[in-house]
Amino acid sequence: MINGEGNSILDHIKRELDISDSATITREVLISEEFPFKADLVIEDFSKKYIIEITSRLTIEKIGRQLAIKKILLTTGSRNRNAEFVIASKLISPDAEKIAHACDIRIIALPYRTHFKESEKSDVRRIEKVSSAKSWKIVIALLTEKECSIRHLAKKTNVSYGWTHATVQSLIAKGIVIEVNNYVKLHDVPKLLNGIAWERPFEKLYYNEVVLPDSDALSAARTITRMCDKQDTDCAFTGFTAGGIYTKYGFRHDTVYVYIPKDHLDPFLTSFDAADKPGIKIRVYKPDRDVFSDTRITEEIRLVSPAQALLDLAGLGYSGRDLTLKLVENYGNV
Repeated sequence: MINGEGNSILDHIKRELDISDSATITREVLISEEFPFKADLVIEDFSKKYIIEITSRLTIEKIGRQLAIKKILLTTGSRNRNAEFVIASKLISPDAEKIAHACDIRIIALPYRTHFKESEKSDVRRIEKVSSAKSWKIVIALLTEKECSIRHLAKKTNVSYGWTHATVQSLIAKGIVIEVNNYVKLHDVPKLLNGIAWERPFEKLYYNEVVLPDSDALSAARTITRMCDKQDTDCAFTGFTAGGIYTKYGFRHDTVYVYIPKDHLDPFLTSFDAADKPGIKIRVYKPDRDVFSDTRITEEIRLVSPAQALLDLAGLGYSGRDLTLKLVENYGNV
């Protein structure tokens, strides 16, 4: 909301609204149960409730924002639907004040000498990484649903509407998703994959490499799966290994790619010979999220989920592009 003279501004607002000493005052609070709208202040005083925005200059855009939020709270039956909307501002033009009054929004003039720094307010948080665990769920849902509403995406992924909306808006801004008649759909998959390769390079998770004396990659992966099961250690094959098994395309026959939990990495590696011995290379990766709770057993090999496999393959960039596109193409069937 505000820094600096926050308390003096609050005192001024309380005087203007004739707020009692027993009032409840909350700063930077969500005011909608369904949408990510925030108020700078919410003041509850007996039967009255005020939703307040604090700004240096009153504009038509800020009035419009408050009016839109008022309507949404009313139509969704929000517990805040009967609150009075207030904008506290230093610079107030006569025209802007007239428009605010016409919209039934109360205006409080702050003292001209008031100094404060406004924070950047947005109805949706900024999603920096589409590869984050929650945002990637939304991408995968877009991939499988083809075309749907944002609310449907939120329900399908069990991700909050606010986060889902912010992720979709970020994808729209990047040209990856388009919106048509209130429905959204993936539009540019190559651009999505390029973005993932840039923000989450899979090889940054690489930990070490060892060799299993075997001549067959599938056999090596089965051996490691059985070994980890017996030792009660999680493992999950990914990258070219998972992608090749899921798609039956582009399998690497000389190397397997596996996640091992961070606290089991070194004990796991000591079970194998050094990397310069003949055999199948075991490239070991350190997970940056939960990759073990939704694994699948396929051909007696424990694989990451198709969603995680796609994320990791995309993170390989052009070296894994053909297999990544094949998994995208076949995703609904894996």
